[in-house]
Parts: sequence; structure tokens; C-alpha cells
Amino acid sequence: MKPKVITIIGLGLMGGSLAARCRKRYPSARIIGVSRQKQALALALRKKWIHRGTRNLSDAVIDSDLIVLCTPADTTFRFLKLLDAAAKPGAVVTDVGSVKERIQAWADSRRFKRIRFVGGHPMAGSHHRGIAAAHEDLYHKSTVFLVKSAATKPDAFRLVRSFWKQIGCRTVTLTGAAHDRIVAEISHWPHAVAAALVLATTSHSRRYAASGFLDSTRIAQGDPSIWMPIFMQNRREILRAAGSFEKRLRAFKTLLAKKNVSGIRAFLAQALRERRQISF
Repeated sequence: MKPKVITIIGLGLMGGSLAARCRKRYPSARIIGVSRQKQALALALRKKWIHRGTRNLSDAVIDSDLIVLCTPADTTFRFLKLLDAAAKPGAVVTDVGSVKERIQAWADSRRFKRIRFVGGHPMAGSHHRGIAAAHEDLYHKSTVFLVKSAATKPDAFRLVRSFWKQIGCRTVTLTGAAHDRIVAEISHWPHAVAAALVLATTSHSRRYAASGFLDSTRIAQGDPSIWMPIFMQNRREILRAAGSFEKRLRAFKTLLAKKNVSGIRAFLAQALRERRQISF
């Protein structure tokens, strides 16, 4: 079943881009946007990404078949409670948050009266923020992780999976724990590394930075208010990823200190081979 009314809560980069995509991929659906920012609502309406915009959550979800939370990770718990009191019975709720185990366990332990929750996380984004940076193609060909547990309602899961496929994404089903381990390695810890690379250089050296340094540190421009709850919620897996990274870094430092040319060459060659195996 295709949703007839889709409500997107949070019209920043992620929510604004999703609204734009929904208008193209769900032309017969009614798209409602929710934001605290009047400017975001005005822009989304002007671009015709949404049919209606409101700051009133209850009013926005009363007829919604599908509700997508595009808000910071530390707001998901609060919004699910509010939605369970305001949404129509049977409404499906999903999200775009990048930490899943904790919220899924919490959702599984609750007896929601109205909503059915399916955790999601599209691997899409940018260091830019706000609806001004939103664009229709942000999610194009992205991977979307969908969390499935014993408590997940099968029909709700099918609707969310179908939704993301219609948006143009590839879906991968896994547990919250498996998700958090993966993204700690390929997203969360790399963000900390990018920040450390910036802080490890002097302002004088950075004057001469070229594409290599700029590419390696681009994500350090991310908004700290978005990343802080991510680091705190996925702390255990990020620390595990940090330990693995430190082990590799120590190995390289030892090779360099000992002037082990063949060892350094092998280290770099292995990284080259494995990096080339990554497909986009």
C-alpha cells in the first residue's frame, strides 16, 4: 500500500531533501511538512516540496499514513511519545537517525497505542545544514538501513521498505546492534578523525592546504549540535572503532620509526587494494 499522506517532521537538509523527493516519487500523495522555523516552511512551500506546512505537530499527523522523523538523534524518544498520542491509529513512523540499537530496544519495550515504528537510516547527507542546502537528489541511489526486530510489525516494515525503494534507495535489513557497529566504523569514528586532523595542524600550515587535506577533513565541518548526541548514543561502538584505528596507526608509526620500507609499502598497498574495492 502506498501512503496517501506523508508527514515529514524537521525540514532541514534531510527533511527538506526528502520532501522534494517525495513530491516527485509520490505525485498523488499529500506531503505535509513540520518545522519550528517559519523560514523553512515558507521555503518548502515556495519550492512546492510540500502541500502544507505547520508548526503544530498534532495537526500535521492526524491523517498521516507515514510519518518520517528528520530530527536530531536525541529527539527521537520524545517525538515517538508525542506521536503515539497524536497520530491516527495504525500510522507508521520511521526516522533517519544514525544510531539505532538504543531507540529500537526502547521502542520494542513500549506498547504503542497508535503508531508502529520502523527504525531507518539513509546513508546520505552533507556537512551543509538547513533547508537552503536541501535538494531532490540527496537520497538518489543511497543505501538505507532498516532495523528489524522480533517486535517489528511486518506490514509496517513492508511499507517503510517500499517507501525508500520508491524514493530511489537500496535497502539493507539488519539489527540495531549490527547497524551501530557498521556506522561507527564508516561514519561516526571517521568524523572524529577528520576533526582530529584539523586540530593536529597549525593555522599556518592550513593556509597551504590543498585537495588532499580538504577532502580528508570535509566532514569536520559538520554541526556539533547534530554530532554530539550521535557520539554519546553510540559511544561503545565508536570507542571500539577507535581502538582498531589506534592499532593500525601504532603499526604504521612502528614501521616508520624502524625505516621499514617494505613494511610501509605493504601497508599502503593493502589500503590501496581495499579502497579500490569500495563501489559507489
